Formats: sequence, structure tokens, C-alpha cells
Amino acid sequence: MRKNAPVDMRALRAKAKKASSENYTTSLMSNTKWRALFSALEQAGVEAACSVKFIGDDKECEIPAHPGLYPPHAYVDLWPLNVYPLVEIEWIEFRRIVRYRRDNNLPAKLVPQDIDAIRAVIESTRKRFPLEVSEDAIRVVGHVK
Repeated sequence: MRKNAPVDMRALRAKAKKASSENYTTSLMSNTKWRALFSALEQAGVEAACSVKFIGDDKECEIPAHPGLYPPHAYVDLWPLNVYPLVEIEWIEFRRIVRYRRDNNLPAKLVPQDIDAIRAVIESTRKRFPLEVSEDAIRVVGHVK
């Protein structure tokens, strides 16, 4: 049985930085701003399930809780997915109704989420985050095409 080689996180980050500069006209979020956002949500104790879209990926992923910050500075833990370079996040969205997938062909469980509380936490940081706000969601934009 062959063991998997360890993932070279620096190479992944360099690849993501290159892809972002080649495929997007503007990057609106830095590692520091992403970490400030996630840290504020964590410190406030606000439940913040989200959907994330990564650069170079057509689909979005659902994350049941706000991202973890224990990895090194340029990375984030998006459980249950993996640890990713922050530069890979095209956008992250907090929705008023969160869809939790369930096993055994059961329909998704729909759970309300207080996006007004999430927005208040974001605004309390006094940082200028690139927000797109609608009645149903708050999107933080990392890259613009």
C-alpha cells in the first residue's frame, strides 16, 4: 500500500495566487482582511454557516460553521472540506436560510440563520469589507472578474 505524499501548501498557494492574478481583474480581500472577518465572527460567538466559492471552481461548497483560523496566516480551515489558501476564496456568502444536506435520500434540512447579527459583527470591525447585501444573504467578495 502506497502512502500519499504530503500536500505542498506553499505550492498550492502560489498556484492560487497565479490563477487569481490571471483570471480576475481585482482582488478585494487580503489574508489579513479574511482573518479579521473570521476572527470577529469567532470572537462574537455568532453561528455563521456559509457557502464558499473558490477560484477556478464552478460550484460552491457549504460550510456548516464559520471557518477555523488555527492554520498558519495565509490559510483557513474550511471543515469538512480541507485547509485552503485564503487567496483561493472567490467569495463567501452567509444566507438567511441554510441548507444542511442529509443522508439516506432525505431532503435538505432548512435552518434559519441570523444574517443581521452576522452583518452587525462584520460592521463592528470598522473595516471596509466588499459586501454585497440582499434580503436573503450577505456575500463577501474576494475577487472580481
